[in-house]
Amino acid sequence: MWQAWSVPSANVEIVRAIYDAWARGERPGPTELLDPQIEYVNPAGAIEPGTRRGLAAFAAAVEKTDEGWEAWEMELERLHAAGDRIAALVRYRARGRGSGVELEGRESALWTIRDGKVVRYEWFHDPNDAFDALGRTPDAQAG
Repeated sequence: MWQAWSVPSANVEIVRAIYDAWARGERPGPTELLDPQIEYVNPAGAIEPGTRRGLAAFAAAVEKTDEGWEAWEMELERLHAAGDRIAALVRYRARGRGSGVELEGRESALWTIRDGKVVRYEWFHDPNDAFDALGRTPDAQAG
């Protein structure tokens, strides 16, 4: 179950709508919520690190998740916003295509929203990194 603290409701709903779409297997998600010049940022340790720009590149990067995995599920656990940026803590479960190898873990993402659209999505292997960028820990309580 996700939680939000002092988050502008419109921005929360945008991020939540995207995770909900991904949970239904709808990738890249609601395109009306994605800026045409959106940036997708993979961390340095990713198989394909770096930044992709534009809606087509974002869609390709998000859809690529399905290539190596027979199943990939993400559960949104927490959200926190600071200005136009929202940190998300996500639990994932995956099963390898062909190998059947299963893995589970947590990661974080930092979403930047302007004028009702996502302009940047940056994910991190570490569940704390997106929250660190906002000066908050994922397990912190609202003040």
